[in-house]
Amino acid sequence: METYLLGLIPLLEAEGNEVHVGYASGQGGLFRHEKQIPLLASIRFEDIGPCREAVAAWIRETQPDVIHLHGIQNLGAIQAAVASGRAILHGHDYRPICPASNFFFKRSKTICQRTCGPGCFAVTALRHCLTPRPLPALYFYRRVQWILRHAPRIRQVIAPSEAARQRFLQAGFEPGQVTTLPYFCPLPPRDEPRPLPPCPTLTFLGRASYNKGWEVFIAALGLLPHEVQGLMVGNFSETDRRNIVRLAGRAGCAGRLTLEGWAGRDAVVGIIARTTVLIFPSLWPETLGIVGLEALSQGVPVIASDVGGVREWLIEGVTGSLVAPGDAAALAGRVAAWLGDTAKLTRSGGHGLELIRNKFSPSRHLQGLTDIYQSVCATV
Repeated sequence: METYLLGLIPLLEAEGNEVHVGYASGQGGLFRHEKQIPLLASIRFEDIGPCREAVAAWIRETQPDVIHLHGIQNLGAIQAAVASGRAILHGHDYRPICPASNFFFKRSKTICQRTCGPGCFAVTALRHCLTPRPLPALYFYRRVQWILRHAPRIRQVIAPSEAARQRFLQAGFEPGQVTTLPYFCPLPPRDEPRPLPPCPTLTFLGRASYNKGWEVFIAALGLLPHEVQGLMVGNFSETDRRNIVRLAGRAGCAGRLTLEGWAGRDAVVGIIARTTVLIFPSLWPETLGIVGLEALSQGVPVIASDVGGVREWLIEGVTGSLVAPGDAAALAGRVAAWLGDTAKLTRSGGHGLELIRNKFSPSRHLQGLTDIYQSVCATV
């Protein structure tokens, strides 16, 4: 979400739009018009009212034509935006329709197919999706229930993929309310396919979350020949690092796995340049997967779990391969097949560049978003 917004807001301003950014915490001074509202991140029941009042006052002050909601935690902020009649909800994850945000069972490592209801509490006791803390769990449930009850008052929902759109429709939103608008790739595509790295290298690039499948990456690496190197880049804590080293030792690949810390925008291109195949082993129904777009923009094929919106950028045998989520043996088999065909790796690079230019360009996304904004303004 942050990657998307940091790329989007300058584009909107360049088109003559005045953008006001409200945020809970983090680095200030990034945008021309910004306001820190710490309560936006609060999940305490007693902060719903104060946050609603703070956001309502900000709305009165700025008089926006459209209010675009991104990953808001506090229900009061959502209530104030919806009351304005100008609210657009962006489905970066499933927070508006799933109390656990991601339709993922931690215990079984499987995807939930339910819609939100009282049964969520019984299911989480067995499969662990909601937080085990009672008050936050109740808060998340209440937030989703409020959104679903007031769904007709939300002007538009933006889904990053058709798969995500279907989830919002299943939750109860009307078809005309939910628009599929894929993210744009934040990296400009190369002019031509790149030369392959001298050493076959698999890369995992992402957050160290339980639903991102990094354990599957390690297990697959352990099944591959010793000349294949692994690179993991993410926000790994010291505990994460110890767990990764332990798992890599068990898998027999500790000596060929490199760990690097979280990479900024400027570093991502260099990391991808060292990559032969990007591995996207996610276990939850990803709304799209920006890191996959980044790899394709640099001519790097992707082998990914067949989840969520991944199929909208991963064309089997063309820009990469799909495997069942959690299947390390299948992942390793697909990797071995790709690494053994250098001509296919190069061809795939060209296909990836073409796909990014044609479907995931900033201009295409901006036009789609502007159309949504204008449709809301025309009927307020």
